[in-house]
Amino acid sequence: MQFLQLLGLIALQWALPSGCNYASRDPQAEKFDNHLDVESPSAARLRHARSSTYSRRNVEAAIAGASPCSEGFEKPKYQLSGFQFNKSSTQWGDRSMTHFQINDIANNASVQCSTPYLQDPSKPIWNECEGNGDDPIKPKTIFKYTPSSNELEISQNWICETQNKTYPRPYFSSATTDLTEILKCVDGTTQTICAVADDTAPRFGGEYVTPVWNSGEVDIIPPSQDSPKDTPWNPTPCIGLSFSYPNWNLQDFSYEVDEDDVLSLNFRLRNHANNQSVPCTTRGDEWSKCDESTSVRFTSWTGDFWVNQTWVCNGGDKYPHNVTFRAVGNRPINTRTANSTVIKGSLTEPIEMTPNVAPEGVNHPGCLETSETPSWIVTSWIWNEKWRDGYNTGNLTATIYNPSTGFNLTCTGDGEELNRDGRYGVDRWWGCGVATNPFPDYRIWTSIKLNPLTEIFSVNQEWSCNGYAGKLPAKIEAEGGVKTTLDCSWNNDTSTKTYIKTCYQAELPLTVPGDVKNHTELPQDVFAEMIPTGYSCTIASVLATQWRTIWSSDALWTTPTFADTFETRSRFDITFVALDGYQGVGYKGVSMTPFLPTSEPGRWYDCSRNGEVTSSVWARNSLDCKWQLDLATGYLAINHTWFCDDKTPDRPIVFTGYGSRFYDFSCYISRRDDNMVECNPTGLNPPPVLPTYLSWKSVPAAELGI
Repeated sequence: MQFLQLLGLIALQWALPSGCNYASRDPQAEKFDNHLDVESPSAARLRHARSSTYSRRNVEAAIAGASPCSEGFEKPKYQLSGFQFNKSSTQWGDRSMTHFQINDIANNASVQCSTPYLQDPSKPIWNECEGNGDDPIKPKTIFKYTPSSNELEISQNWICETQNKTYPRPYFSSATTDLTEILKCVDGTTQTICAVADDTAPRFGGEYVTPVWNSGEVDIIPPSQDSPKDTPWNPTPCIGLSFSYPNWNLQDFSYEVDEDDVLSLNFRLRNHANNQSVPCTTRGDEWSKCDESTSVRFTSWTGDFWVNQTWVCNGGDKYPHNVTFRAVGNRPINTRTANSTVIKGSLTEPIEMTPNVAPEGVNHPGCLETSETPSWIVTSWIWNEKWRDGYNTGNLTATIYNPSTGFNLTCTGDGEELNRDGRYGVDRWWGCGVATNPFPDYRIWTSIKLNPLTEIFSVNQEWSCNGYAGKLPAKIEAEGGVKTTLDCSWNNDTSTKTYIKTCYQAELPLTVPGDVKNHTELPQDVFAEMIPTGYSCTIASVLATQWRTIWSSDALWTTPTFADTFETRSRFDITFVALDGYQGVGYKGVSMTPFLPTSEPGRWYDCSRNGEVTSSVWARNSLDCKWQLDLATGYLAINHTWFCDDKTPDRPIVFTGYGSRFYDFSCYISRRDDNMVECNPTGLNPPPVLPTYLSWKSVPAAELGI
């Protein structure tokens, strides 16, 4: 992936070797020569004025060592020699060529310049001079001559220190000279020849920009001193269950009342997360210690039973680190039927939360009852039909909400079946994309359909509901449709024979009534502490927050443009296991280019790449993400806010973390293109950015709009 790219200024149609006759290489140029008049005495004098230039065509364009990359280099001072401008009338209009040698008299260097092909003099463009790309030490030189004002613009740049694992240092020189007073021209029937005598050419200079060694201030976030860790997942022994089910149940329960009428309880307390049990005895209403990490309490006058326990998990090969958990829980118990009673816990370490882990929507209030008469609520809806050169297609985007499960999603379809003139009928269902799910057997499956002839919109969905009060859990499939009421408009492009009709649902929200197609009862305890699979946003965020940056195919194209337009394009990906997928990141601008006055190393950029969504999970769960990159020092910082709701769907946890790292960059002239400098962090797998600061808080789901 491209990492750095500087704006290329011009694409040449073909390169010209040193010492060639430029006009004879182009068919247009040959015709140009055929229109030359018989040489007049005045033209002969002009030819003599530039004859010494042609005799030096094969001389090295830039003298070795004449570069700011070595010592003794001074601000360039220019003088022209052998300048000639030819303009000829052709069947294509006026065409011209320019030839000259630019001499840097301050540094004893010179380079030959010529337009590589016949050009329109009314539309001056930049052209490359000879020698560009021969040697990274030599300058890249471009020029532009404007006949209407007789102005000649010269621009050079040097890229220094490209092979010593440092970011390249750019140097720029740009100058303009007005040739009006010294340009002598001879007009012929079809050609005008203009030249400047060498002894009249003035010396001129301009802007010279050298690297700015302190180009801006950066408030450094101190990098974390911790070592990167592997990321524990839901199946990680002990750790995964501790985040999902920090619960207990009572075993071998018994009680007795002594002669003082004091109640005592005897039982074993089993921890569901680590599958360890501890013997406990309580007496009276006070807290009692089962061991150094477990305390229990029973208040006889309310019947409430309390647990407070600390335990340590080690993920073994999956996560060989100790993690301390602490949870509290309580519930009323009946001493006569307390055996096997389950007490649900709330974590207080390593994070405060009350897990409510289950497949999507199964525990939504009223799930079973409302599923008897299913319906969906459409909150946004847009349909496009497109006709172009006999190819007719359409696309549909709709956001729907199921009141039975509280599940909200956006579905799309794209194909000929969404166009009334499509070739494949109008009866196709479009499946809605789903994110990675920790309960794949009980995920919510959704499809939508639109008949473009009848304009009936349909929904098909499958979901599950938990049981209660003797009612069994169930898996439900339902389907329904509704006639839409559309507000449409046309956008036509007759030049390309493209016609687009865009329709919106006129009244929202729109209710889609449905009917149950299938109702399958499930075992009573099917959703009781169902073990999740795959990654966990919450676990990864708490135990292994880290941002990995993936740099691949990175390049910086160097051209001798002006310093204030010497743009850098940074392009990389951020992977973050807490959020499935990755986020593509990119920015192009002069603020990214180090060692220039325009550099802003302290600037923060959004984690985006031209609005591109590279991960649906990032798009949903990432609330704010910014990055900062100082290429002069290799400093990369990330400031990120995101939320997780895989353990607490009713009260998602919002995380905020920021951190930094200094990377070593290696830069070198590309073997693929001598106009390209490639840069990369050294090493095949650069270490991640770890959080210097990490905090979290739980908020109601409605506050996040989910």
